[in-house]
Amino acid sequence: MELFKTSLLRNRTISVWGIGYLGYTTILRLQANGFFTTVSDFTGDKLQDFANKNYPTKSQMDNWSKSGIVQQVDISKIEIAENKSLMFKNNLHIISFPNRTSSEDYNKLAFLFLQHKKELENSLIIFQSVGTPKDIESSFINKLSIKNIDIATIFRSDWTIEDFFAGSQKRVISSNTNIGIKKTQLFLSMLEIESIILDNIETAEVYENSKNGLTYTISAFFNQLSLAYPHINIQKVSKQILSNLDVQTISLGISGVDYKSEEAIKNIFTGSKNNYLSILKEANSTNLSFLLNYVNFLKNKDVKSVTIIGLASHGGKKDLRFSPSIILAEYLQSANISTFIYDSDFNKNELLEILPHSKYMDIVQDGIYTDAVIVMKASNKDKFISQQHIENNGLFNIKFILDNTNLLNQFKFSENTIYHQFGDNNLVKLVD
Repeated sequence: MELFKTSLLRNRTISVWGIGYLGYTTILRLQANGFFTTVSDFTGDKLQDFANKNYPTKSQMDNWSKSGIVQQVDISKIEIAENKSLMFKNNLHIISFPNRTSSEDYNKLAFLFLQHKKELENSLIIFQSVGTPKDIESSFINKLSIKNIDIATIFRSDWTIEDFFAGSQKRVISSNTNIGIKKTQLFLSMLEIESIILDNIETAEVYENSKNGLTYTISAFFNQLSLAYPHINIQKVSKQILSNLDVQTISLGISGVDYKSEEAIKNIFTGSKNNYLSILKEANSTNLSFLLNYVNFLKNKDVKSVTIIGLASHGGKKDLRFSPSIILAEYLQSANISTFIYDSDFNKNELLEILPHSKYMDIVQDGIYTDAVIVMKASNKDKFISQQHIENNGLFNIKFILDNTNLLNQFKFSENTIYHQFGDNNLVKLVD
């Protein structure tokens, strides 16, 4: 780590691959923080125009800037590497162009790096452009096939130079190694940028694409809302909604779907003009099919019996309006999976009246003996469960535990038990 820092600061020079919008603005940021750059691009004309100060063009400046004005880089602090071997004098490489499948730029890049593998010792390679998840792994890392090389991502999603320099948010980073994370954090600290760490490069690719996809979906929803309510100033109200939306309370799984959200959707449909809100309809059906998918996963694992814990829409209340648990029980029964039900706020007769085709299981008195358990809602009484309860009531050896409430995520189970908290990466053990 110290060797990397020493090598980086010896001449304060960084290699920037690609001089389009990402590369050019990166050079500006680096120069503002006292770094020199060595630059290269697979397009020779760009390099020539760059060297002759004919870059960026008027068209590019209009695209890159809201005002059409782009600050000029200090060309005296840049070495243009027409011979790409010059790029490997430096130990920090920033890749600032997207992977274009047709031209296989990342494959060409990997070939170049492979030719200079001896010079990559104690280096760091940073990717700034996101593509398809696993794109960097398949098109670059696997092609490079050099062990112990640190590769990281600091994906950028800004579209104008003003957004780039005004951005004060923490940067999301990932790497294929722990030391790569530390090197990346060190580099960002030199630029006075804080960071958030993600598990790996594929996760970062999913993160960045999903963030942009969610922005796109939100925009589509408000576009539909403006058609459904043409007399309302949706542009104004959308900003107010987004500024007052508590995204921290959004949970994965089906626990956030209850009568309140169902009634809200019904209300917005009823008052709307024509049939424009297809995104809400799709969201509604997606949440319901979410349960059906889990039933199919269990069926494929040859699960014969399931215990559902919690029927109420809200834990601790006898409220069954739009109860996901009732829908889940119906799905399980249609899949010929024996279904047992338990809710500490309902007695046996009440539960069997609600779901007459299910069986009642008193998990306190009799324990649990089904193949799988799905925890849908937890009342205050359920929160007093202990590891001793887990071991005494049969939960310890259950094959599958699907926890929609996180009630059981702190406990230990047998090595043969698959514990899945909705949205975690243990789902792969159910899907495979």
